[in-house]
Amino acid sequence: MQKLIDDYIAMNIEGRVLELCQKYYATNVLMLNNGKVFAESMQESYDKQKKYIGLVTEFEVKLLSAKIQGNVSELVFHYKMTGANSVNEFTGKHIQTWEQQKIVREEYLSIE
Repeated sequence: MQKLIDDYIAMNIEGRVLELCQKYYATNVLMLNNGKVFAESMQESYDKQKKYIGLVTEFEVKLLSAKIQGNVSELVFHYKMTGANSVNEFTGKHIQTWEQQKIVREEYLSIE
């Protein structure tokens, strides 16, 4: 599982969000964003993120921490995404439940 998570981290840092979505999210993944349902499938997540990612011209992503316990990973990233007219900077925690080398549930939490 460590290799999968290391690859996920590398892809995220490289800004390959849509590719990692297709590679690592289960077909019926449940994704939560600060307690609210963001997507109930890989395709829904992909479609929603594609609109946003298309506006980003530069990614700066840093891994702040990573913990793995059983089939759950907890990854904290700091993001700086530059678009044509704006810079969006934030820190977020991804709590991922893995089954059969796919993420079946991910909860994203904004960190102040």
